[in-house]
Amino acid sequence: MSRILAVIGIVGAVALGSCVSQRATLNDGLAWSYQNHEGEGPKLAYGAPMSDNVVLMMTCDAGEGRARLSLLGGSPDAGLVLASGRELTRFGGEPVASPGAGHLIETNAPLDATPLAGFQRTGDLTLVDRGRSVRIDAQGSERADVKRFFKACGA
Repeated sequence: MSRILAVIGIVGAVALGSCVSQRATLNDGLAWSYQNHEGEGPKLAYGAPMSDNVVLMMTCDAGEGRARLSLLGGSPDAGLVLASGRELTRFGGEPVASPGAGHLIETNAPLDATPLAGFQRTGDLTLVDRGRSVRIDAQGSERADVKRFFKACGA
């Protein structure tokens, strides 16, 4: 539980400490990872490797062409806002209680939505919350995980 709270603190500190024109990068030991276990379906998570400490999770039903997005924390009023490149997309979303960690913002999005399509193509993704932007780009070998997720989901 303390690790989850630490991740929330990192997200909040980075989001509050940066401004839109000076985008921060949230990479303090965090990375993208892909899993596709039988019975669970494809998952792409940004968080602490080999742990349950996840900032942003993408899941899907294989071949569906849509993703379920879950953001730890975030502004319940703003929903989930992502960008890849210059265009922001607000996906809306509902706050859901997360035991011991406050809340999650959950929403659904088509895989061809502008920021998701850009993320698939370039590995670049920015999380926007409370007027602050935080880069959560896929680096190096993580880009292969991003492509595997989108391929499994039907993009």
